[in-house]
Amino acid sequence: MLKYPHIKKNAQHSIHPAIPRLATAASQCIITCMSTQQYYYVMCQRGSLVHRAYVRMDPGSADILHDSLESRYDLVQVCAVSKSDVEPELLL
Repeated sequence: MLKYPHIKKNAQHSIHPAIPRLATAASQCIITCMSTQQYYYVMCQRGSLVHRAYVRMDPGSADILHDSLESRYDLVQVCAVSKSDVEPELLL
């Protein structure tokens, strides 16, 4: 006699994505976005506190980031730079 007849021994639930095409579309989007991305120098300052970083993103995201930071900091700079100008220790 089985104690739990409705449960199969060593049963594993199969994991399927809810929307299988979503994973494919997301990977294609990442590949497309990575090809159009460039490096940006991002600096924001509030009082004596200064944050600096180099970020790789597309121009539309850079505009959105600039607008978002501008509402929270006194001084904001988001500008495109060449890959040779990027300081590796500040790269995000």
